[in-house]
Order: sequence, then C-alpha cells, then structure tokens
Amino acid sequence: MNTTHDLFDSAELLSWLPGETLFSLISRHHYFWGHQFAKDTNIYLFGRSRSGSQHDLPSCIDEFVRRTEHSFGSALEICTERTLLHYYKKFMNASEEARVVATLRGPTVSNLKFELGLLTSQFRAHHPLKACATCMSEDRETWGWAYWHLQHQYPGVWVCPIHSLPLQESNLKSSGVQRFLWHLPDETHFRPLPRVLKDLNHASLNDFSRLTQLTVGLIESDAAFRIDMAKLHRLYHAELAKRNLLTPQGGFRLREIAIDFMQHTQTLRLIPELSALPATVDEAYKQLSRHLRAPRTGTHPLRHVVMIDWLLGSHENFFRSYEQILPAFEPGVGLAPNCQRATPLPTIDQDNKKLKLAKRIQEDHRSVRAAAAELNIDTATAMVWAAQMGVTVSRRPKKLKLETRQALVAQLRQGAEKIDAAENFHISIGTVTHVLRTEIGLHAEWQHARYQAAQDAARASWSALVAKNATLGVKFIRNMNPGAYAWLYRNDRAWLTERSPTRNASAPERRPRVQWDERDLMLSHEVERAALVLRPTLGKKKLMLWHLYQEIPELKAKLSALDRLPRTVRAIEIALKRRDISRRQIDMLV
Repeated sequence: MNTTHDLFDSAELLSWLPGETLFSLISRHHYFWGHQFAKDTNIYLFGRSRSGSQHDLPSCIDEFVRRTEHSFGSALEICTERTLLHYYKKFMNASEEARVVATLRGPTVSNLKFELGLLTSQFRAHHPLKACATCMSEDRETWGWAYWHLQHQYPGVWVCPIHSLPLQESNLKSSGVQRFLWHLPDETHFRPLPRVLKDLNHASLNDFSRLTQLTVGLIESDAAFRIDMAKLHRLYHAELAKRNLLTPQGGFRLREIAIDFMQHTQTLRLIPELSALPATVDEAYKQLSRHLRAPRTGTHPLRHVVMIDWLLGSHENFFRSYEQILPAFEPGVGLAPNCQRATPLPTIDQDNKKLKLAKRIQEDHRSVRAAAAELNIDTATAMVWAAQMGVTVSRRPKKLKLETRQALVAQLRQGAEKIDAAENFHISIGTVTHVLRTEIGLHAEWQHARYQAAQDAARASWSALVAKNATLGVKFIRNMNPGAYAWLYRNDRAWLTERSPTRNASAPERRPRVQWDERDLMLSHEVERAALVLRPTLGKKKLMLWHLYQEIPELKAKLSALDRLPRTVRAIEIALKRRDISRRQIDMLV
C-alpha cells in the first residue's frame, strides 16, 4: 500500500550528524518517533512497508526526498554522499554513476549489486554494519545518539580512522536477520571481535590502519575527482618499473610480482572480508594476470585499493604519482572535476552543429566550404560529418580524379589495406583515410570486408589444424597458430567452441576453482563451534538456523550449495537436532 502523510503536521524531523549514513538518520527517527514497528517508519518516509530499509544502497530516495520536502538535501546529494555509492563512485565513470543513482532513486535495487559486479567479486557484497566503541561513547556524550558513520562502512575499513581501534561488526541486517529493521549501534548486537584482531601485534594492526587511512583518503578526496581506470593501470606499470619488475620489453615479471604481492596480502586476508586476496603465489599469479593488464570493468574497488596500498602505501603518494602519469595520456582527461568530464554539453553542441551543417548544404544549398566557414569548423571535418549523416556533397578534386577515386573506393570496399591502396594509386595513407571517412557508408563496408576476410582466414586455419591434430587437444593446437586462435576466441567464440576437439578423457583433471572439501570442513567446524557458543545463551529457546548464520555470515551465502557440503549439512542437523534436513527444509527455515 502506498500512503502519504504530511510529516510536518505530525512529526518533527531531526538533522544530519557529521558523516552520518541515511540508514542511521532514519533509524534515529524511528526511535525518536517511538514507532513500534519498522514498517511504520517505512510508510511515513518511503510510502511502502519495506522500501528504503537497505542499510548500504537503499531504494526509493526520490519518494523520501518528496515526503521530507528536501529537508535533507536533493536525491542526488543523498545517493552520492550518504550511502555506500559515495565509496563506489570514485571508481566509476559518470555514466555508470548516473545509472546507479537512477536505480537508488527508483522503487527497487534488487539487481544492483549484481550489476555492480559485487556478487561475483569474491568479496562479500553484504556490507556489514560496523562501529567504533570509542566513537559510540563520544557520540552519545556529544549528540545524545550513537550512530553509524559512513567512513566505518567502507569495504576494507576495519580500524577506526580516528581512534585506530578495531571496528565491531553488528550481527543484524547484513546477515539477513531482521533485514527490514531500523537499528543503531548497540553493544548487545555486536559480534565478539575476531580473534585475528584481538591477537594482532602492533605491526600487523598498522597494516589494517594503513589500509583504512588509504581508503578514507582516496574516497574523501575532493568530491569532484574520480579515478580513471586506464590511468590507474598505467600507474601500476610505472610503479612496477621502479621496482625492476618489468622485462626489457616492458612486460610483467609476473612470477616475481606474484611473490611480492602475496607476501603483502598475508596479514590483510586474515579478515574474512579480505579472504579473497591471494593465499599462495599461484593464486596471486592468476589474480594479477587479470588485474594488471588491460583495464577491466566490474573490478571491485577493494582490489585496486589493496594494489595501491602495496605499490604506493598512502593516498598522498598515490595522488602525487597519479599526477606524474598524466602527461602520458590525452590532455584534459586526468584527475579532473566530475562536472567537467561528465558534462554532455560538448556532444550536444557538436550534434547541433551537424544538424546546422546538413541544413545549410541540403536546404540552403551552400557548398561544404561555405557551410564550414559559417559554422567555424574545418572543411575536412565538415566533409566527415556530412558523410556520417548521409549528406551527399559536391567535390572539386585536386589529387583524385573521378575515375581514380572510383577505383580506390572499389578496392576499399573489398577490404584492401590502407598502405596497399596508397601504393596502388600513388597517394598518401592520409588521403586514403580521408576517402574512407568522407565517402558515405564506405568506412562501415571496409570494416565489414576486413572482418569477413580475417574471419575466413582464421576459421580456415583452425579447421585445418584441428583436422590434422584432433587427438592432441586444444592447448597443443592453439600453439601452432596462436594468432588465429586469439582472433576466434575474441571475435567468433561460439564457432571456435563448436569446432574445437573435446577434452581428452585421459587428460588430468584440472583442480577445481572452488575447493569444496576444504570449505565444507571449515564450515562444519564453524557450525559446531557456533552451536556450543549459542546454546548456553538461548536458555530454553530452540536453536534455529538463523541463529547459526547470524553467528556465521559465510554460512548464509552457502545455503544454496548445501549439496556440495555434506559435512556442513550433518553439522546443521546435529546442531538443530533434526534428522535428514533437506534442501526444502533449509529454504523454509531461511
């Protein structure tokens, strides 16, 4: 049910506290108004009984802003400054950020974490609520409330940036338990500090403090800055060169780099959230081979933050080195304000000029030169734009007579190389390029012809190799012509898969990516431990499945894969005193 209330007739609104999240602000209102049920606050502020209650990336921001009459800022300000988008946006381009903001402003965020790549990142996407005990005490004394600080919620931050104390993790919301609850920091709902944080020596705790300060420094830098992924990868390359970890040809010494990186991550991965960092040299090699090369989309910012921590150590060093890399790139696309880089005005202005150019040529019957002069653009640019819009223009050739031009166009339509065409007609490559760009439809036809020729050649080569060597396996065959295999893999993968020999049954099995036996053993032990801890605290209450995954956050994420975890299933059966707990029963208990 969607209902509307006039808040100012019935309730007083509080104000933002420093660095407060939207979830914290609404939780304070829930307690301040004395609502018995979370849905009452939801309906007041979001119009629906379960909308907007996500603690990290909430929905229905537009409705919240409308109902509070912009008392807490615009929808854009709330999305980008009071939710975890504030963290993620630093590693997004402007269009990606705009799409996320549009989702947060709408009625549902059900697929957002998948679209952001968080669910497949190997880092957990649940964003546990975290708080510092000293901050809570000081906040109560200063403001009368303990509240959720946005900085504490950033992925990878497990030490308070102010007090350098380990953060405590709430056992509500992120585990799925009471996920629609409004909730403020409360000592009775925190997990015991992980043993790893209790036992860390001063040097190891400094590793987490350094990562925290780096994260906060990157995210809290001037709000108008965002990190460009292409430049970030160039920075990695430059820093590795300083460490003499590149080959003479500029390639990566991946094995040496992997050893260095693995040693750096060993302490960090003790925190469950960071356990996806490499534990072995082989794991480091595989991860770095993906994340050090060409820029990838959908990479979790945590991977980049850890890489920056490894190579540079602080946000001051990062920004200093980042600025030094800028001359290697196009001017004006470095660390520049969002509003300048994201603005669509230049594109709109260019489109308007294109339309005016077409009008002057077609309706006003101007020559290309005259129309270009009126619009203050180069004649060559005007001819390219005209071709893009399908506008035929008259030509006064100086180098290419009509017959020569027609012959050149015919060769280009068949996919001729630029250099070959230039040699055939005794002209420059620049002239060939000009013809490609100014002849209507020619560039697309040329690209299609070249693609078709490359596809035919690659398919023919691969088919011949497979016919002669089918019993040797794909890996052996692709080494005979790696170029053809690479082209097909990138551009024609479906055909390549159909025409490749099947795996030899006698070949050794690859080690599975997920070590289910190890994971099963670990989770079963955790279930047994949790049951021993929980039973004395429950008294006569019955131990339920949700108690277990509230205590073991990793368990809830694996409930859909219990068929691969027999020891864990047995441990759950014993803990809950049930026999033959089936998949259906697990679903019902969740």
